[in-house]
Amino acid sequence: MSLLTITKSGHEPTIIATLNEDPAPAAIQVVANLLDSPGAMQRYDERPRPREIIAAAHRRGIGVMGIRAVQAGALTEAFDREVPEDHPERRDYQRSAPFRALARELGESPASLAHRYALSMTGVATVVLGVKNRTELRECIMAEARGVLAPELMARIDTTVGRA
Repeated sequence: MSLLTITKSGHEPTIIATLNEDPAPAAIQVVANLLDSPGAMQRYDERPRPREIIAAAHRRGIGVMGIRAVQAGALTEAFDREVPEDHPERRDYQRSAPFRALARELGESPASLAHRYALSMTGVATVVLGVKNRTELRECIMAEARGVLAPELMARIDTTVGRA
């Protein structure tokens, strides 16, 4: 196995084909969030399928570094910046309103629950944090310490965004 790490950004079948070739990369960065959304990072027309990439990497023993666990703020309580109504992150934020309601019901912040969800996805070895300050870093550390989510809770979260 090489020491190469790749970042998934683009046509999924091409990425999966690359993962199945030798030498395989040591790791790959892949979108890992409950929406399966790359948001504004998406530069292609096809529906994103990051879970297929994660599964292909996992089958080959390639480490998966999850990225965009809170989908650029769409899976947090509120944006920390102005986001236009027609922006991909705003659409994801609106779609995830039931997820935020579930997080409140569970007594956990949406950001914390989103990070735990990403860490609980089969095949994800670690999550790359996009924190902007020490408060966010502390919240991520505490989320990781709370541990992975039970499969029943993962399924319940999936239902909030129409994944089930």
